[in-house]
Amino acid sequence: MSNGDEKVCATVRDALTAHKMDFHEGDIQHATKFTVKSGAQAASINVYNSGKLHVEGKLGDLKTWLEQLKESIEKGNGGPVALLPAEIEKFPQTLRDRVPECDDVILWFFQESLRCYKAESVAGAAFMLGAASEKAILLLIETYAAAIANEAHRNSFLSRVNNRMISKKYDEFKASYAGSKNKPNDQVLAQDLTQLLDGAFNFYRHTRNAVGHPQIVPDLEKGVILANLGQFIIYVDRIYMLMRHFQKNGVIV
Repeated sequence: MSNGDEKVCATVRDALTAHKMDFHEGDIQHATKFTVKSGAQAASINVYNSGKLHVEGKLGDLKTWLEQLKESIEKGNGGPVALLPAEIEKFPQTLRDRVPECDDVILWFFQESLRCYKAESVAGAAFMLGAASEKAILLLIETYAAAIANEAHRNSFLSRVNNRMISKKYDEFKASYAGSKNKPNDQVLAQDLTQLLDGAFNFYRHTRNAVGHPQIVPDLEKGVILANLGQFIIYVDRIYMLMRHFQKNGVIV
């Protein structure tokens, strides 16, 4: 039997287990201590026999997450909804696993974006994520152009995208793709250009521009940037799925 309140201990235990956290528990005076580790970080959440919760440890993502867990349990929600520090650390490997052929430049800027985020530089994270996105879109457009079967149409498309800003290149690509005659039949992939790529590309571009053009102080929310770091993995996965389709089936316009 634990020294801490049994019901609250069970809630904490279940939340840590569900989120695959590395932890162990032990009894201290009038409480049960759950010591949690994530990479080099360590913190603890103590459950007292009164049901009270107390978080200990150095300031950092892990302690912040445990504070969110504490607050959520106290409000009766059962656990935090924020991404865990351990999950954030896995982002680069998750991208490699989902897209083994992912370009090294995309990976480098994505990893730099994560480093900026973890260093509390939200503006830096947004800028680097925008750069990673731009490289991915440029590869998509290059692959599309190379796959256009008709040489005259291919040269015409290249003349419209060469030496243009990324936003103009993307607009030309969208217009050409909309008129292509052999789009993917897969329902998810067929809808992704407008439903996923459009929204993500424009978000990454706008936030990068907000940082890169020093006219006003950027209004960037850390939580929004974190959510889009996670979304970036799906975004790149879809881009590479489209690229494979173009390479395998060619493009008829």
